[in-house]
Amino acid sequence: MSATKQHDINYHHLAELAWEKPKNVPPELRKLAEKSAGTGARRAPVTSGAIGFHSQISELPAGFKIPSHTHTAHELMVVLDGSCTVIDGPELLAGDLTEIPAGTEYGFVAGDDGIRFLVVRPEAATTKVSE
Repeated sequence: MSATKQHDINYHHLAELAWEKPKNVPPELRKLAEKSAGTGARRAPVTSGAIGFHSQISELPAGFKIPSHTHTAHELMVVLDGSCTVIDGPELLAGDLTEIPAGTEYGFVAGDDGIRFLVVRPEAATTKVSE
């Protein structure tokens, strides 16, 4: 992760983020990461709890499916660009956000232009993929 520090403020630049490689993701996500290799799907950690926030940014190509899954921490998901349709739920567009309580199962499919989204959590989380 690339961060510029000035006084007590950290700045994180999208162009300098270290995107994860399939071999570096948590074990429970390895199968999905390997499946996504070569599709343009990618994820990068941004913050890791220094001031209480854990965050990551993800980019997915059109039609990419994130299968049903749960997390052990609450999550705020902010759609930065593109769109997605939540499985058994609404379409989310750029600027939309959703609050997902820990343990809630959900999944989604990236829209016609793909999606870039930011996830923020109050603590580190593990993921359990249902499918």
